[in-house]
Amino acid sequence: MTGLLTDLMHDRADHLDAPDLDLAGITRDGDRRVRRRRTTLVGGIAAAVAIGVVAIPSLAGDGGGGREARDLVADGTAAAPVPLSWTTGSTLRRSGAPDVDLGVDVRAWVWVGEAVALTDDGRRVLLWDDGSLEEVGTVATPDPDDAELVADGARVAWVDPDRRLVLLDTASGETSTQDVSSAGDVRVTALDGDTVYAVGGDGDGVLAWDTRTGEVEVLDPSGKAVVIDAEDGTLLRALPGRRARVEGPGRDLTLTTDSFANLSPDGAHVVAESNDEGILLDTSTGDRVPLATGYDWALPFQWLDADAVAVLAFSFGEDTEEPFLVRCVVSTGACDEGEPLEPGFQLPAGLHFAQ
Repeated sequence: MTGLLTDLMHDRADHLDAPDLDLAGITRDGDRRVRRRRTTLVGGIAAAVAIGVVAIPSLAGDGGGGREARDLVADGTAAAPVPLSWTTGSTLRRSGAPDVDLGVDVRAWVWVGEAVALTDDGRRVLLWDDGSLEEVGTVATPDPDDAELVADGARVAWVDPDRRLVLLDTASGETSTQDVSSAGDVRVTALDGDTVYAVGGDGDGVLAWDTRTGEVEVLDPSGKAVVIDAEDGTLLRALPGRRARVEGPGRDLTLTTDSFANLSPDGAHVVAESNDEGILLDTSTGDRVPLATGYDWALPFQWLDADAVAVLAFSFGEDTEEPFLVRCVVSTGACDEGEPLEPGFQLPAGLHFAQ
C-alpha cells in the first residue's frame, strides 16, 4: 500500500482534529490537487476488462492522479484469517478482543500467522509472538512511501541495510538472504509462499527470488512491470498508463490503479485505489462487487480472509472528518459497524504512516 493512499493518510493524520480541512491527494512528484469534501462523494472509474472497457461505479470519491509503476505495491495478505486490527504506540488493538501491549512503539507492522512482525524507530525488525518479543533483523531505511515489511502467511520479507533481500519463515524459524547485484535502491513488492518479488534500480529490474532453490529470475529488465501482488500463482503486474493486470488460471483482468492494489488470498478478487476511489473487482469476470460501507470515502485495503476485507473509511462533517476501520463480507456486501481510529494509528500494511 503506497502512493496516493499513503499521501492521503499522511495528510489526514496530520489534520484529524483541525477545522476547515482541505484534503489533498498527493503524488510523490509533488503534484498536489486540493479537493474539499463536504458531502458524500460520488464518482466513477473506467476499468479495462480483457479487451473491452467497462464503466464501474466507485465506493465513493473524486479526483485523480498517477504514479510510476515502481511506486505500486500491495500490502501483505495472510492466507490464515486475521482480525480487524491496528496499533497506537505500543498497543495492538483488535476488534472484539482485548488490547495487547507489544512492548515497543510500533513504526510499521504486519500479521504473520498469529504473530506480529514490526519495525521500531531504530529500524529493528521484531517478532511478537504470544507475549514474547524477539529481534530478528534490521530493515534498510525506506522511502517514506515504501513498505518496510511484506508478509504472506507465516513468512515476512524485507530489505536489510546491506541491500540484501531477507525472508523469515516464522513457522520454521529459518531466515534466507539474497544479495542484489547493483548499487541502486531495491525493495520487496510482493511475497507468495517461497517466492519474493522485488524491484531494484541501476539495471536490477523486476526480480523473482525462489528461496527454495536460491535462483533469482529477472522478470523485466526495465523495472517497469512490477509485481504488485502475488497469491497462489496469480500475479498482479503493473502496466504503462496507470494500469495493472491480473494474470493467472482463468483470470485475465486489466484495471486502472494509481498506487495500490491487493489480491485476495485465493486470487478471486482484487481491491484497488484509483482516482482517489476504492474498488473491489471479481478477477474472473471483471464485475464490480459493491460494499455497503455507509461512509463518505472508503477503500478496501487488507484481506482478513478469502471472503472478508478490511476497509479504511472516512465520515466527513462540516469541518471535521473521522477515520474508521470496517469489516465487510465480499459474498454478501454487508459491512459491520466501523471501529473509530484515534490519532497515531498504524495499519497492518507494512509501512509507516507519518504523524
